[in-house]
This record gives sequence, structure tokens and C-alpha cells, in this order.
Amino acid sequence: MKSSLALLMFLAVPALMPGQNSSPAASPKLHASAIQIELIEVGDVSIPAEFRYAIYERLLERVRESNTFKMVFRSGDKAAKDYPDLVTLHTTLEAFKEGSQTQREMVPVFAGTTKVDISAQVTGPDGKPILDRKIAAKVRMFGENIYVTNDVAKRITKMLHESF
Repeated sequence: MKSSLALLMFLAVPALMPGQNSSPAASPKLHASAIQIELIEVGDVSIPAEFRYAIYERLLERVRESNTFKMVFRSGDKAAKDYPDLVTLHTTLEAFKEGSQTQREMVPVFAGTTKVDISAQVTGPDGKPILDRKIAAKVRMFGENIYVTNDVAKRITKMLHESF
């Protein structure tokens, strides 16, 4: 019985060709030596200014630390034009819900969660989108509401590192 089950499992798994990746969602990595990170666009979503700027600053810091790109530029930095393969990160706030730190610390079942939903788009040197993802970040347990900004930066940096 065990041997026939093992044989069925072997037959059900497709063979990989040499150099083929086992992950069906795997795609070739993009390449760029530099990235320019634009300020987060908020549109009609209400968010305190300290959250908006903390997301931007933590994102700059995390992307630099990841060493995914040789250079990381702030929005408006004129030195960025010297890189012909420069890509630009645009972030747009889709939703923001400020939770309660007190509720999170008192009720262990995700009460008071702070949530941020962001659309992250990377455009190439020609301005056309080359990567577009939705990012959802949260502070669920202990910590101040502003900690959600670190989760946003971590998730966007991970997306960039996996794609470039």
C-alpha cells in the first residue's frame, strides 16, 4: 500500500527541467542599480502627518539597509538623473485605521489593530509600470500605533528585494 502511494505521488509531481524553478509564481528578477522613492500619496484617506512621514523615512532606511540597489534617492534628488536604469517607487495610501494601543494590550484577540493598506508601484526609466502590488500592514499585539510604519517599510522592502 505504501509503495503504491509513493508511486502515485511520484507520478503526480511534474519533473523539472535543469535550471527550472519549482515555484510556479517565480518570475525573472528585474534589474536596476538605483531607486528613487517618492513621498506617499494619501488622496482622500485621512492619516496623521507623523504616520505619513514615518512611513517614508523608515522605507528609505530599510531599502538602503537591504542593499538591493546601489543607490537610494529621495524624491526630487537631482543626482538620480545620472542613473540610466533608475526605477521609481510610488506609494499610494488605500486605507488607514488607527487602532488603540490600550485595547491591544488588554484584549489578546486582535482588538485595537492599526491597519494600513498601500498600493506600491515601481516604474521604469521610461515611466511605465514594471511592478505593482498591494501591501497590507498591521500592528496587532503590543506596541504603539506608529509601529505600523515599520511593518509597511518591511513589507515593501521585502517586495523590492524579491523582485530586483
